[in-house]
Amino acid sequence: MNTRFLAALAFATTVGMAGQAYAHGGVSIDQGQCVMKIGPDQMTFTGYQPLKSREQFCDDIPDVGPTIIVLDAQQDELRDMNLEIRILRNVGQKDDNENLEANTEIYVAPKKYKTGTLNFEYNFANKGNFIGLVKARSDDGSKEYVSRFPFSVGETANKNLLTALVLGAAGLVAFGLFYKHAFLDKKKAPPKA
Repeated sequence: MNTRFLAALAFATTVGMAGQAYAHGGVSIDQGQCVMKIGPDQMTFTGYQPLKSREQFCDDIPDVGPTIIVLDAQQDELRDMNLEIRILRNVGQKDDNENLEANTEIYVAPKKYKTGTLNFEYNFANKGNFIGLVKARSDDGSKEYVSRFPFSVGETANKNLLTALVLGAAGLVAFGLFYKHAFLDKKKAPPKA
């Protein structure tokens, strides 16, 4: 196989894995803020675990325990709509409505937030995978937007370790291919006549 092709493949894998580390479901980082699309509009997303750290997080929750989630509507349209939040345990359901009540971890009923800021606190007792659903609905029901974002609780250390291992392995493969091409293949080449 062509050495340059393998090196390019290793580089593309590394770049792809690094990109995956920064994009997660419906939440992404834009100009240093965690942004969530909801219909044509956006909300910023920030999470805190004040008993564990002063750091804020964007999507995955670092550990179990009391957690504060803050959503901030960026457009006036969302401030005029009823907003609701539901956190579901991700048990492999094919549809979010499948066993909706049984899978609900927390539910914040629809309400208008004229300031645009919606916050709630919840004590995540168990590690695992979850699905966040934010719904915005107009008073007359003519508009409804849904943002869905999967996230995990207490599993970021494992994901960071796995990402570091994969990136390290890809880097070693790329260096090995470079070394082979630059030094070993030249030693085996017959002298030019």
